[in-house]
Amino acid sequence: MSQPVEKVIVAVHGIGDQKRFATIQQVLGQFSRYHGQAAAVPLGSFHSAESSGVFTTDELPELRGLGFAEVYWADVPRQVVKEEYVLEDVQPWVRTVTGRVRRRQLTDRALSAADERMIEQVLGEMLQTINVLERLFFLAGKMGLFSFDLKKVLVDFLDDVQVVAEFKQQGGKIGKIFADQMKAVDDQFKEAEEIYIVAHSEGTVVTLLGLLTALCSENHPWIQKVRGLMTLGSPIDKHLILWPELFAELKTPRVEMSRPIEWHNYYDYGDPVGFQLDTARERFTSGAWAGVFHFPDENDHGFARYPLPGKAHNDYWQDEEVFGHFIQEVIQPAPLETAARRYKPPRSKQLARAVSWVVPYLGAAALLFCAVFVLYKAVSGFIGNDDPILLIFNRVGRTTCLLAGLTVVARIPSLTRVKFWRLIGGLVFLVSIAGFRVIYCAGPEVSAFGQCVSTIPPLSQWGMLRFALGLLAAVYLVSQLIPKWSMRALLIPGAATVAVIVYLNIRNAHGNLWPVFVAVAAFLYLWWLVALLFDLTFVWHRYIRLSVPIFREEKEAAMRKRSRARGAVAGRPDLEARPEGTR
Repeated sequence: MSQPVEKVIVAVHGIGDQKRFATIQQVLGQFSRYHGQAAAVPLGSFHSAESSGVFTTDELPELRGLGFAEVYWADVPRQVVKEEYVLEDVQPWVRTVTGRVRRRQLTDRALSAADERMIEQVLGEMLQTINVLERLFFLAGKMGLFSFDLKKVLVDFLDDVQVVAEFKQQGGKIGKIFADQMKAVDDQFKEAEEIYIVAHSEGTVVTLLGLLTALCSENHPWIQKVRGLMTLGSPIDKHLILWPELFAELKTPRVEMSRPIEWHNYYDYGDPVGFQLDTARERFTSGAWAGVFHFPDENDHGFARYPLPGKAHNDYWQDEEVFGHFIQEVIQPAPLETAARRYKPPRSKQLARAVSWVVPYLGAAALLFCAVFVLYKAVSGFIGNDDPILLIFNRVGRTTCLLAGLTVVARIPSLTRVKFWRLIGGLVFLVSIAGFRVIYCAGPEVSAFGQCVSTIPPLSQWGMLRFALGLLAAVYLVSQLIPKWSMRALLIPGAATVAVIVYLNIRNAHGNLWPVFVAVAAFLYLWWLVALLFDLTFVWHRYIRLSVPIFREEKEAAMRKRSRARGAVAGRPDLEARPEGTR
């Protein structure tokens, strides 16, 4: 005879084309691993579960008394996606999100035109880069390295956000699915005293809205049984800020909880969707909501455990430490003397942290090296040079170093308005010049390193530096005159400079020019790709891994400006009283 179900674990899936019961199958697998057992429950077993969808088993003694259920809502947004021309395209929709920010006035003043332009450029270039990375990941999958569709993760997320946040009819259907499933679980297992919810991605928003709705009415008795909430890669804070109308009517709970719901949030710094939930914690643990959720700062767990940015959004499901901590702390607390293992809050993995920071930049540098190598080989082949391999690598390496610094200093102003980072970009450019010089001095063209350092380099070396400085000046001038050009401000002057350099090298030679034209085109394409990869990596690290709001930069700059202005007019009340612009 089956043991009565005492606790039910309900999984709420996230974005994308989810299979029914696939999410709760992964949760059950984590419970099995927690107890040292193999996860061996096939997906079909869940389809033959109770009418409420709760799966129970007597085959694993450790899982007796536990029920596993799922809130499946993927078919609602999937139907919307199938109806062509219903969902707004990503790039226009991104502009509407920017407009929302402007209307909400997240800073203490309205966003300037430059702010809006930078935000749209950054988001647009990220989407453009993701389109390119989609092709690279496709090739990596064909080579058997790894398989991951970054574009699908982000586009599916944006599509699901539209459905949940902006389509009232479909959002209402999803809310009803959640409430009906929770009621079915409660009706089927009256003896179950505790319910725990594990939610992922956009499913965390669905879950929170469902819980708040139940708390603000008296028609959902199951809410009294909810004891724990686990959110993975949650965008709840972003919904609270950008779509406050979703929570506008959920202000005062009408249900008095016998015990607060223990809430733990887990997010990786490389996850483009999940973040810290400080806004949710501030709103739903104080005032009228005090005592409903137990969600202190230490329950908001941020870490760097997964090496690949973007893919981190799905890697929680394979992380035994994350699930082990929640199971042990909330669902099945084990006394210290009997626990076979104590799970601490998940910590960062230093190797994963290093890989996620360094490898993207190294990959971009390697791609830039390949671009320069292709161009160099085509030009040297046209003019009949047969250089030794060491000389080729030296010349390509020093040119790559100089071009990398130029790319960094040219792109940073388009990605941030903070002067500190522009200074860092200038420093990187100076370091690249020094690297250019060091690589040259260590090459076969120079007999002794010390001699190279103490003498003036050949005119050709100064010529490369002059071209680099001239290109940097041209990029700055074009970006100031035509700010909306962004990436084109680097590539158009860059293409002109490359054309001049190639012409100066081949003007006295004769032969078939087509390989040179093809090499120039390949070089410019690869350089464009390198610049996109740098942009994406910089934005990823600064605004996602470090969770720096892109709008906070302008606020900080404005505060510093006002502070300096107050200092300048100290003791001059006549100046302080004048309107802005008349001083």
